[in-house]
Amino acid sequence: MVNLISAETLDGNLQEIIGKLNALVDSFWLYIVIALAAVVVIWGAYVGIKIAIAHKNEEKINSREMVKSLIIGIIIIFIVAMGAPLLIKGLNAWVGA
Repeated sequence: MVNLISAETLDGNLQEIIGKLNALVDSFWLYIVIALAAVVVIWGAYVGIKIAIAHKNEEKINSREMVKSLIIGIIIIFIVAMGAPLLIKGLNAWVGA
C-alpha cells in the first residue's frame, strides 16, 4: 500500500512549520540580539586593550588585523540578524501563495 501525501496536507504542514518558526524566532530574538551585542562589546574592549598595550610594530599590526576582523564580524552578524526574519517571512509568503 502506497502512502501518498496530498498537496493540501503538505501545504498545511509547511504552514504549521513556518508558524512555529515565526513563534520560535519571535520568542528569543531579543535574547539573541543582547547576546550578540555583548559579544561585540567584550571583543571590542579586548581588541582596544590589545591596541593600547601594543609596543612593537608586529603587535600593532596584529591588533589592526583584529580590528578588521571585528568589523567584518559585526557586518556578518548584522546581515544574518536582518536576513533571518526576512527569510522566514519569505518562506511564509511562498507557502501561503
